[in-house]
Amino acid sequence: MPREKKNTILAAVVGVTFILGFLVNDPFLLFESSYEKSKPLLKGRSERVKKVTTIDGANKRVFTRTTEGWSAEQPGAAGVLRADTGKIETGLKNIFEARRYQEVSSNKDKQADYEVRDQDFQLILEGDNGEKIAHAYLGKFSGSGNASFIRLADENAVFAVKGFLKGDWNQEFDLYRDHSILRIAKENIKEIQVSGKQSFNLKADEKGVLTLDPARATDKARIGTYTADLSDLAGVKFFKEAKLPDSYGKIKVSLSAGIVKEIEFFGPTKDQEFIAKSTDTAEPLTISKSKVEALFPRIEDLVDKAGMPNLMPKK
Repeated sequence: MPREKKNTILAAVVGVTFILGFLVNDPFLLFESSYEKSKPLLKGRSERVKKVTTIDGANKRVFTRTTEGWSAEQPGAAGVLRADTGKIETGLKNIFEARRYQEVSSNKDKQADYEVRDQDFQLILEGDNGEKIAHAYLGKFSGSGNASFIRLADENAVFAVKGFLKGDWNQEFDLYRDHSILRIAKENIKEIQVSGKQSFNLKADEKGVLTLDPARATDKARIGTYTADLSDLAGVKFFKEAKLPDSYGKIKVSLSAGIVKEIEFFGPTKDQEFIAKSTDTAEPLTISKSKVEALFPRIEDLVDKAGMPNLMPKK
């Protein structure tokens, strides 16, 4: 066979091999649209997960699904605490959406490059009765393409997947705790008593409509916003200092079946923040000044102006 023909065939083989390799690895994510259609890394749905364990060296955390959401536990810390259900569910959603689209390596010696070795950050998912759903190593962020690396414990293959999966689980422990100050159903509110710089009472009538007590024309839209803010109230971070600021005011909420919830507010701090402590919180939480001001409005702001007589003289 002539040398020129051999060189042509060799060049063709090399070219085809390069193209196939390019298509498989897709370093520039030219075929990213097929990511969602690729086979998922994990089988099933996130709803199956009843327990999540993360291990980062000696640092271990356990999240357990409960009838009320999720609990969080860090051995050696303050026992079992309520967890931020939304944060845990988001982390699970992201890992169950990870796809076997782009395998970057199956070489065990390369695992350190992606930080997915046996001693690196681990995520263990369990179902009912301790059923093992997945054991994965979550690696570093790629720095481009909004991707990170993951390896399942029973495989050598390392995949690049969308998002920073490790970042969902390796943050400061307090960020996984429930920051709720008060979480109630608005329709169960029978009475609200506000005392402090601004004081007023709201009481539900026979139809469950909250109006000012003593009775006067009440702005229903304003009360609707007020009860929405109050019934799903959350803080920003846990207040760690030993001494609370001066008391600012209290809100007492009476619910159906004789249940009573109370929130006490303190502040402002030197940073113009406020602190809230309620019957539902184990520790006080910081809350923004704007939220506190909205919870202690002037009584004039709750009155229905349309129902008030016009006292201006006629021209």
